[in-house]
Amino acid sequence: MPRIRSFYRAGGGYALPLIVDLLLIVVFAIIGRMSHSEGVSLAGIVTTGWPFVLGLLAAWVLVTLFRWRPWRPFPAGVFVWVVTVGGGMLLRLAIGDTAEVAFVIVASIVLGAFLLLPRLLLDTGRETRPRVNASAGVR
Repeated sequence: MPRIRSFYRAGGGYALPLIVDLLLIVVFAIIGRMSHSEGVSLAGIVTTGWPFVLGLLAAWVLVTLFRWRPWRPFPAGVFVWVVTVGGGMLLRLAIGDTAEVAFVIVASIVLGAFLLLPRLLLDTGRETRPRVNASAGVR
């Protein structure tokens, strides 16, 4: 598991967590379309997922501006989750789509799991620092 953790944070840790988050938004859109017996086409996935992708990208811009480590569950992971759901719902409402209470609850739970569990399971909240033996430098 150390290889996965280090790969997830490689190069400052911005590219891979963003790609994982985007892929999980696509999975969320596919699951949503399948659960409502809607066609799973590229156009359908884009139609369902774009508000949440834009919410996610807005969250990532802010996480970057705040200089938070995006792989950490808190504060970055929680912030990305809340802004993704909130932004996605607001964009859906702005274009005349619905945001029923049941959908908001389900989307919040699913996106919470999708956006927080990778960060938690990969133990990415801990910083990896080399351990220094205190007695090694003292004589």
